[in-house]
Amino acid sequence: MLRTTLIHILILLAPTILYIAFLILARRIQLSRSSFAAQLRKLPWIRLLGSGLILTAASLVVWAMTGGGDPEGTYVPARIVDGEIVPGEVVD
Repeated sequence: MLRTTLIHILILLAPTILYIAFLILARRIQLSRSSFAAQLRKLPWIRLLGSGLILTAASLVVWAMTGGGDPEGTYVPARIVDGEIVPGEVVD
């Protein structure tokens, strides 16, 4: 579950990370004449956040559609068998 949460956080932050990486690259090869701090203040935060939210929502929809067990199956909760924890599962 933690891995899935971290993946969705990374997807949410991906547009901003890519844009900042572009600014750093542009500064290194002198495509930009203004200072880096001024560019960070002028970042399109609303567009970056919006595109990150759209990507996160899309990934959650795909995850919901492709993950999980058979909707017609029966859920068997986690249990202890011979002193070992057997995780929950969906059986047909």
